[in-house]
Amino acid sequence: MTAPARTARQLARDLSRLSPDWRDPERFFLNRNEIERALQRLAKELDNHHG
Repeated sequence: MTAPARTARQLARDLSRLSPDWRDPERFFLNRNEIERALQRLAKELDNHHG
């Protein structure tokens, strides 16, 4: 399995576990933004590698 594939699978797992935390509402948005940035990095890596 390639590094990008591992990263994509990990991000999918992280996304599937993402849910609001009523004790710390900001945490959901921080985690969501972290996943979003990781996906953007992955897309950039794939563009550079395959494009």
